[in-house]
Amino acid sequence: MTWQAIVVACYLANPSLCVELEDQSWYPTQEKCQVRAFKMAEDVHKYMKTHKAKSWRCRPMPKGKLTQ
Repeated sequence: MTWQAIVVACYLANPSLCVELEDQSWYPTQEKCQVRAFKMAEDVHKYMKTHKAKSWRCRPMPKGKLTQ
């Protein structure tokens, strides 16, 4: 099983407007996925100046799946 990092980023002016950002890489362990999710969260404001990272998770990806 591999893991995919996901970060939820919300609009600063209206925190109820959020988007899910899915990493396009997959990680062999949940720990490596977590490291990547934290890095993604740190970088949200660099690429989306109007958004702030709100939460993260690592989604298990069954063999043969690229997304859910």
